Amino acid sequence: MQSGTKKVLAVVLTITASIFIGSYFYYDQINKAEDPRILPAKELFQIYDKELESHEYVQSLSLLDQMLAIYRSTPGYENSYEIGVLLNNTATVYLVELETEILTAGDISKPSMQKSLAAAADYTRQAIAVYEVWMVDMGSLSEEQIRQRIAPYFRADDPGLAGMDAQRVMDKRVEMILDAQIETPRRLSVSLTNLGMINRYLGDLDEAKKNYEAAIELWDRNYTAQDNLAILMNQPVQKRSMISRLFPPEKIEE
Repeated sequence: MQSGTKKVLAVVLTITASIFIGSYFYYDQINKAEDPRILPAKELFQIYDKELESHEYVQSLSLLDQMLAIYRSTPGYENSYEIGVLLNNTATVYLVELETEILTAGDISKPSMQKSLAAAADYTRQAIAVYEVWMVDMGSLSEEQIRQRIAPYFRADDPGLAGMDAQRVMDKRVEMILDAQIETPRRLSVSLTNLGMINRYLGDLDEAKKNYEAAIELWDRNYTAQDNLAILMNQPVQKRSMISRLFPPEKIEE
């Protein structure tokens, strides 16, 4: 296997965690308290997942753009953590497309690889920015504070909630935000790890080190960040069981 292939495969393996994080889009759909204003985005996510598996990268990016537009145009969701998830998945598409090109073509030009990595880095930075702002704004609010903050967006007379129990929809949103308070630091840690790996392949080792360290500080059981930092510093990689490597903790313990 060529050196470039190994590098890109390493990137893609890291981003699988962020793909898994996005799976909540599908499972939340079956809940009757689902907000109908953003339900179309969750339905699109199912299509996106299939398109990505089929290597339909242009279509995948188009679907992500549509989902982002829905969230950004829906009152109360303009700065939601879901936007960070979608931006991170956009970065994922560029990286998976790059991996596919290397595996099918045998190798690609350095400028082409750098262009894909730069696009992935840009979307990853956008995701990081969204996560960081969301954590400052919503990350430490109590349940009651969350309710007060989002209540204006879940009024019974909102045409977008016609035929729905607005209170029940809001209750569901509160639950999602409370869960996101736990999960978003891990999402941010994964994004920082991905950015660190991209930095490394683009030759910016100082930024790579900085991002690995920030990822570990957020989530001390981020084994990918730990291993990549060790490699970067020419230190031995810590040995772990196969189970712990394949199935890292899904949530950060509070």
